[in-house]
Amino acid sequence: MAAKQWDPAVVASTAAGGALVTKRRGYAGRTAEQLAAERRQRLLDAALTLFAERGFSRTPIELLCSTARVTTRHFYEHFDSREAVLVAMYEQINLDTRATVMRALQVSGKTPEELMFAAIHAFVDSCTVDPRRTRILCVEVIGVSSEMFQRRRHAVHEFATILSRFTQQLVDAGGLPPGDYWHSSMAMIGAIRELMIEWLMTQERPPIEAVHGQIKGLFRCLIAGASVINRDAADAGAVTS
Repeated sequence: MAAKQWDPAVVASTAAGGALVTKRRGYAGRTAEQLAAERRQRLLDAALTLFAERGFSRTPIELLCSTARVTTRHFYEHFDSREAVLVAMYEQINLDTRATVMRALQVSGKTPEELMFAAIHAFVDSCTVDPRRTRILCVEVIGVSSEMFQRRRHAVHEFATILSRFTQQLVDAGGLPPGDYWHSSMAMIGAIRELMIEWLMTQERPPIEAVHGQIKGLFRCLIAGASVINRDAADAGAVTS
């Protein structure tokens, strides 16, 4: 009987117990795993540009593959849909942003207010360091699916939680009257997002420092307004008790 001819892309080996295991060959000194990781990254890199320039809904999988120099077969080895590419990119950008914010919070010797503004500064810088990232985070993920909506909502809540913790520290330090500042923190995240969108869509974009100044002023107004509401509510409660 003629020997079975194996696909040249794989090498057969026998595992313990006689099970047949296939191992993919590498190429040009790189393992199959390295080549797969490179293909996946090329797809993400292509998606970042195409989704930002053409829009998510106008970018077919075939164009993603040709731009990334990847076959559709290889595409489906990594992602089961075009949305899965957007999800992976969105999560990676959020991961980078989270790490940037956490590094900003490691600085010692700052007041709670200074740390809060450092966190906001780091968040905005990470989101706007590349306008393509800004568009993915603030524009292209809107209205894609209920799953994407939940992912986006989770990310918003995560950063709002950071702001809310700092407002509580300001309360503890006597800088704000006691009260619930969660909704104010949520409103601030929405305001930051809209300011970043406006910055992105402006034909002649101002320096990002100008956006930082607007955010700082807006946050102080928002928190000051919330503190008045909380103080009035406390006073009303004291009168009726």
